[in-house]
Formats: sequence, C-alpha cells, structure tokens
Amino acid sequence: MPSPFLTPAQVRATRFPRRRGKGYDPAQVDAFALRIADALAGRVELHPDRVRAVAFTEIAGGYDQRAVDDFLAACEHQLRTGHVPPTTLRTGEALLAVKLPRSTDGYDRGEVDAFLGRAAAALDDRGRMTSGEVRHTRFTTTSGLRRGYQVRAVDALLDELEQELRFRGR
Repeated sequence: MPSPFLTPAQVRATRFPRRRGKGYDPAQVDAFALRIADALAGRVELHPDRVRAVAFTEIAGGYDQRAVDDFLAACEHQLRTGHVPPTTLRTGEALLAVKLPRSTDGYDRGEVDAFLGRAAAALDDRGRMTSGEVRHTRFTTTSGLRRGYQVRAVDALLDELEQELRFRGR
C-alpha cells in the first residue's frame, strides 16, 4: 500500500483540475504549494494552522476548490504530525542508478558526480552527510560546449536525498 504522506517532490508535481466557473487562482495555489514542499523538505517553517487558514482569490477558470482543499487538508495533517516518509533512495546504489538528463545550461557534472559519490557512501553508512548539508549544497553552472546536468532534475534528486536523510534522523 502506498504511503498516504506526500514527498516534497510529489507536492511540487501536484496539478489540479480546472473549473469552468470560478475556482482558486492557480498562481496563488501553486506558490503556496511550493511553500508547503519547502516546509516538508525542512527548508522553511510553515505552521499547520497557516495551511488551514489560507485563502485564495477565486477567478474564472481557476483550480477546482474541492481538489485543492483536500490536498491542503492532507498537507496540514502531515505538517502537524511531522511525518517524513522514506524515499526510494534506500542505498547508495539506488542513488547512483538515477540517470540525470544533460543540458547546455546545467550543473557541472564533475561537481554533481563527486557530491553524489559522497552521498552514496553516506547512505551506505560509509560516511557522514546531513540533510542540512544537502540543503545548502551549490553547484557551478555550465554553458556553451560543456554540457551539465539539468538543474531541475538535480534539484529534485537533492530534495529526495535530503528527505531520505531527514527520515534517517540526520
């Protein structure tokens, strides 16, 4: 049975159906969902009561209110309980098996590969790494002939790695 708890990546990827009539302003909902994802990742503080009390402007063609409200209720519950679900990155091998797409404007592959090597060792208890270290990691970007790893894909992988380390109490 899948976990009823959402990962930060799942929150970021959530899309809501639109209504023909009035619905919640998509820009406001999407911005708040990103804040929830950052809170679940441990990057920002967001009190569950704030999730319960949030109000969005209604506009024509906006998001279906019931779908958004159900999503917010689940997020509020998760923030209130402080639950951090495990990820698919249970081993260093699983981390290194992730294929990152390349991009002309991406993160430096050498830096990312070195960091992921250290992270894989930490997942296998052959080194130390904390969720805070993952959160504060920055990579040089490439351009032109040197192709790097796609920024969005690396950031999503770092979110998952950070979550796995938080799940493990690091």
